[in-house]
Amino acid sequence: MPTVGLIVSTYNWPAALDCLLASVAGQSVMPTEVVVADDGSGPETAAVIAAWAARLPLPVVHCWQEDRGFRVGRARNRALARATADYLIFLDGDQVLHRHLVGDHLRIARPGAVVRGSRAFLSPAWTARALATGALPRWWHSGVWRRAAALRSLGLSMALYDWRPRGAEGHNIACWRSDAIAVNGFDERFLGWGGEDDDFVIRLLHSGLVKRRLRFSGLVYHLDHPLSVRGRNEDLAEETRATRRIRAEVGLDQLSNKSP
Repeated sequence: MPTVGLIVSTYNWPAALDCLLASVAGQSVMPTEVVVADDGSGPETAAVIAAWAARLPLPVVHCWQEDRGFRVGRARNRALARATADYLIFLDGDQVLHRHLVGDHLRIARPGAVVRGSRAFLSPAWTARALATGALPRWWHSGVWRRAAALRSLGLSMALYDWRPRGAEGHNIACWRSDAIAVNGFDERFLGWGGEDDDFVIRLLHSGLVKRRLRFSGLVYHLDHPLSVRGRNEDLAEETRATRRIRAEVGLDQLSNKSP
């Protein structure tokens, strides 16, 4: 059984991060570490992380960088450099984890593959309830958007893998740490929301990996919030596809040359 770590990106929503870390505590299969990729949050977020570091029976690492705008690619690289687990699940801090998330990912972890999990969206009312109590709806409840994604069925999950060689958003993806390092992590030229996670997966596919899609398992619930302003990253993503680039132009190997 490989060791598994969670890399959780966050920025100034401590209530959501607190809810996510509470769902880590309830996992049926516990990870071996949590590394929080903090893109410049304030002291309230640090307090949440410190509190859970004292409560969880595993290392919780706070990897913080200065707030210089949306630089989640760099935040994830800093967290990746601190991670020690064999297998990594990359998550966003505006989510709550199904209690079997880690176990579902480990169940299909295979050499040579990157995995995309499932995501359901919570309504504003259910988001408020989740933040207040940690409660989550069942898949048929009206407060769940994309209800099929909220249905966990191991039989359907095994029968309906999605092998299409597309990119994948960074809300719920998993790969071996060695594969993430081999492609030089995330490309830090992506500034503003959007694109850096898709680029990361595309480069993993260019390196020879296949993509597996966890449908009907490996589930996270997305908390409702206003949309971020998307960055102007389309040209970078298209360049990656056209050149079949594997390594990030500005990635993990740049960290030692930069200030916080």
